[in-house]
Amino acid sequence: MAAVTTTLKKKKTRLNPWLIVGGVVIILAIVGAVLIMNGANAAASAAAARLSTIPVTRGTIIGSVSGSGTVTADQTLDLAFQTNGTVQEVLVKQGDVVKQNQPLARLDARTLTSQVVNAQASLASAQARLKQAQQGNATTEQIAAAQAALDSAQANYAKVAAGPTQAALTAAQADVNSAQAAYAAAVKTAGTSSSSLKAAKATLEKAQNALNQAQAAYDRIGGASNPNIGMLPQSKDLRNATVDYQKALADYNTQLATSGPNAQSQVASALANVQAAKKRLNDLQVTDDQLAAAKSTLEQAKSNLAKLNAPASETDIAIQQAAVTQAEQTLKQAQLNLEHATLNAPFGGVITNVNIVPGSSSGGVAMTLVDRDPLHVELRLSENDVVQAALGQKVKLSIDSIGDWNANGQVTYISPVSAVSNGVVTYQVRVDFADTDARVKAGMTSNVDIVTAQKENVLLVPNSALLPQGSERVVQIVGADGKVQDIPVQTGISDGTQTEIINGVTEGQQIIALPGANRVGSGGGPFGGG
Repeated sequence: MAAVTTTLKKKKTRLNPWLIVGGVVIILAIVGAVLIMNGANAAASAAAARLSTIPVTRGTIIGSVSGSGTVTADQTLDLAFQTNGTVQEVLVKQGDVVKQNQPLARLDARTLTSQVVNAQASLASAQARLKQAQQGNATTEQIAAAQAALDSAQANYAKVAAGPTQAALTAAQADVNSAQAAYAAAVKTAGTSSSSLKAAKATLEKAQNALNQAQAAYDRIGGASNPNIGMLPQSKDLRNATVDYQKALADYNTQLATSGPNAQSQVASALANVQAAKKRLNDLQVTDDQLAAAKSTLEQAKSNLAKLNAPASETDIAIQQAAVTQAEQTLKQAQLNLEHATLNAPFGGVITNVNIVPGSSSGGVAMTLVDRDPLHVELRLSENDVVQAALGQKVKLSIDSIGDWNANGQVTYISPVSAVSNGVVTYQVRVDFADTDARVKAGMTSNVDIVTAQKENVLLVPNSALLPQGSERVVQIVGADGKVQDIPVQTGISDGTQTEIINGVTEGQQIIALPGANRVGSGGGPFGGG
């Protein structure tokens, strides 16, 4: 039997070249990433290992606001005498240190002393008059004289008010009648019964009546006291009646002269007797003016006696009391002027200027006094700084021109209103400090650090270790894996070098002293957290 040979054919499988390339790329990418991560971690670890760290410390921190201002004296005053005079003594010189109320200069006080003595005498006199008014000092003789004057005034008033007695009137009228009868007899005896003399007498009587009527009319319109009397008809009528009377009288006298050598004197004498008798009768009649005058005299006599018998009235005493008060004030002013003759220091300080010498006038500024206790520094703070300042805060001061000088002070004034200069708002602040160093002079510039806050036993980190993160702050630490991490912290006050940490880190914890500025963020870059 023949052998059978069987041949089997094997089919080959062909790979896609793109799959091979893709696989190679993936493998290379994975290897590259691993290598990069290992390199980055190694670099970060190496960078972290190279960073300097410092511990969080605990201590005291002082917050402050700084500025500068001008040194000024507490008080500067130009002194002058408050009264006029001639300088007698100058008791101080420029540069002298004086105490409050210490005499500095004196005026010649002789005139002022005399004025005080005169004022004292005037006061004593006024006091005596007041005492006299209060107590009364009328003598018995004065009262007796006043009583006698009153009695006399009463008797006179009673007599005037009663008027003449009927017997007196009858007697006076009888005298008139007798005189008229004698006059008629004289005329008859003188042969004046002729028709011419009768006519002259009738004319005279008529003229007399006309004159009396004109005079009465003239008196009724005011007489000579009337400023317009000359323009009124009554004035003219009186003048005409007077002329007529004088003419009739002259004619009558002429007729009398022709009646015999003694006829004129006899008739004239008889006529004069008639006129005198009529006047005595008229004088017995009491006028309203006479009664008023008698009453006024009586009332005055009563008042005089009442004043002597009665104590002084409240008004009189008040007047004398006012005179005493005025005299007291005059004395006080004179004494004050005398006191002002001495120029005293109103406060303690240093005399910086003297403008007077003995013999000079007291007018003008005599000297200048400066009070250096305390001194002040006047400065201005911005609105952001002034809100941190408060009255009583401690202040540290220094002056650049006096390198070794330092002083402590306190805030004594903060202006409630601002001042604006070139658009910048500032507030005036005053700092007081006591200093006796003569090198410190008014007008110097002083550096001022106002202590706004002070805290003890608080956590502190350098300001250079803080980084901003939005509105917050962070510090950096090196983690256990060697990577840099950001730690948020809550901050408190700062003194410009260190800052208080309220929470976020603990005392002694190591933080990076100078964290990098090119950190990438949490988990990234050489300064990122892990």
